Amino acid sequence: MGTQHYLVLDIGGSAVKYAIMTAQAEIITQGSYPSPTTTIDAFWQTFEANLLPLAQQYQVKGVAISAPGSVDCDSSIIYGHSALRYLHGPNFRQHIQHNYQLNCEIENDANCAALAELWRSDIQGDICLLVIGTGVGGSMVINRKVHHGHHLHGAEFGYMFVGVDDDNKPVTLSGCAATRSLIQNSAKILGLEEHQLNGKAVFELAESGNKDIQAVIDKWYQMLAYGVYNVQYCVDPEQIILGGAISTRPDFVEQIERKLDLIFAENPFSSVRPKLSVCEAGNDANLIGALYHYLQRQDLVTS
Repeated sequence: MGTQHYLVLDIGGSAVKYAIMTAQAEIITQGSYPSPTTTIDAFWQTFEANLLPLAQQYQVKGVAISAPGSVDCDSSIIYGHSALRYLHGPNFRQHIQHNYQLNCEIENDANCAALAELWRSDIQGDICLLVIGTGVGGSMVINRKVHHGHHLHGAEFGYMFVGVDDDNKPVTLSGCAATRSLIQNSAKILGLEEHQLNGKAVFELAESGNKDIQAVIDKWYQMLAYGVYNVQYCVDPEQIILGGAISTRPDFVEQIERKLDLIFAENPFSSVRPKLSVCEAGNDANLIGALYHYLQRQDLVTS
């Protein structure tokens, strides 16, 4: 028997990333194309135009998908909300099996990222993942299995309340510790529109000596540390992994550790300190995790 190949997709709000991969997560070829923005029919049309020829060329054995939203892995239906509204409702496995005669498995993107870390590392215990982006996404892996929760909202750490605003209204972790909130708060101080800034520009302003922006970033790290602390004491994982583009900053973990120093100094009764790390799988994490999920579901995991 020759090498088995799989078609793996990572559906995002702006682009669909794809790869032909082996069962050992070796990427044979990969690329991307813009995500259709209109209907599910348009999604399948672009799928057929871009990916069916590849699937046929490599005689793939199945399709593994990473997607936004509350994914029901058993039914292959996506619930909840995302930037691509047409994803929510259709049955992906049924469509792919019926139209292309291929097996299909689908999982939430943050869960895929967590599975990638689990697969590619020597972590044996339970882990939690926080993805810092437009919001704060999350995943929880217990006994090497994703914990989805009764309503498919397990590990939605971004919904946690971590404080109140000036009007005494509750603030979620996504509302104050996502990259978007960092940009929004900085833009407000600078008198700019949100679209005129990005995360890189915010940090460059701070590094050039802007005290106001430095204060915004300092508060942002503080709220992230509160979120990490809460996750540790709610789940008590062996490790908390941090992802998202901003997590690649060289001092990212160091800054959160400094805020944790203050938290533990002020709360001596707290004895369990989070063990933090940054995602190792990088930009391919969702693809790698989607493949691992597929292999798990199809009972093809060999290690």
